[in-house]
Amino acid sequence: MKLFFIIDNNQPHESGGGYYAIFKFAEFLTKRNHDTYIYAVNDLGWLKEDSKISCYYRFKIPRKNRIMRKFDRIISNAYDVGVLEREIRRVRPDWILGVLTESAIKAVRYGKKYGIPVANFVYECPPWVENMVGKDRFQREYVGYIRNLWNKTKEAYIESDILFPNSELSRTYNSAWLEGKKVAEPIYPGIDVEQMPVSESAEKESSERLMVLYVGRLVDTKNVDLLIRVFRRFDSNVELHICGDGPDRDRLVTLTGGSDRIVFHGFVSDEKLWTLYNSCAFIVFPSSFEGFGMPPMQALYFGKPCIVSDIPIFRSIYADYLEYFSLDDAEQLYSIMGRLLLDRKYRLMRGKEGREFVLRKFRWSISAEKIEKNLQEFIDKSR
Repeated sequence: MKLFFIIDNNQPHESGGGYYAIFKFAEFLTKRNHDTYIYAVNDLGWLKEDSKISCYYRFKIPRKNRIMRKFDRIISNAYDVGVLEREIRRVRPDWILGVLTESAIKAVRYGKKYGIPVANFVYECPPWVENMVGKDRFQREYVGYIRNLWNKTKEAYIESDILFPNSELSRTYNSAWLEGKKVAEPIYPGIDVEQMPVSESAEKESSERLMVLYVGRLVDTKNVDLLIRVFRRFDSNVELHICGDGPDRDRLVTLTGGSDRIVFHGFVSDEKLWTLYNSCAFIVFPSSFEGFGMPPMQALYFGKPCIVSDIPIFRSIYADYLEYFSLDDAEQLYSIMGRLLLDRKYRLMRGKEGREFVLRKFRWSISAEKIEKNLQEFIDKSR
């Protein structure tokens, strides 16, 4: 099949696990001998140099303020007509695939125009967000452009031929929001043992500082500020390494008080990220809202315990393989971190259990096979 992915990852700091997963799905569908095309915005180094994917990244302006966002949308619209639509006409794909909001809307627009079936990857949706952040905050933020965007997204989802959620929670919320429209079984993100080398002896020993790792965007819902405040209570034998970027970076750097034990890496390549996972003692991922949460999966794959906030999405995906603390409970987080820092035997045991769990459940190759099966079955039934 010819598969054409539209990925509007407009803001680098918003290009989290959901967008990363789409690039990996495309990569592993290519390994299954499909002709794969990607039209995206920001190149974050997620495609392998030897990848056979045909990929185009449009010119963009960083959306740092309202004026720059406006100009970048003008550029985006121009490229949609001059490049994206032209490439769709040239390739004549068997499927157009989008993700989340803007990409999903464009996928349906061009799918309808050229008679091409459309599949969209769906994650969070307004009812789910409202349930997690609270009605007051939701009503303050779900206005203007955001509300209009989600209204158009809802229409696009309803008109899509297939909707792929990434969890049972996503499937349940989206099905209800879309007034009962069928949503497929979850397509999970995954791991690949050939691309993610594991070193069982890489953890720093007591002669050096132990490393605690955070991986994710730097935005308020990730609660990295809570992690920094709790971490600063520990002594000099431990470091905190933070991978990722976002609008909260400057504020978070200020919270460190200039400590040399807290290191900000920004965006890193997969290769460097795997090295950091191998080297750390454990991971902390204190997010208050997630559509899935890939860092816990990656942490467990590398045999490292992962501390997370006790929210439904983590329980539904990872069961008891994670270390849970009550959301915003600094004392409980401090206690769990303290135990993991002091008890190496417990760290290794929990990491071993988690790795076995991930290897059983999460593989990019399995997800690509499921996507392929759904797409092919739809085509066969349409003939």
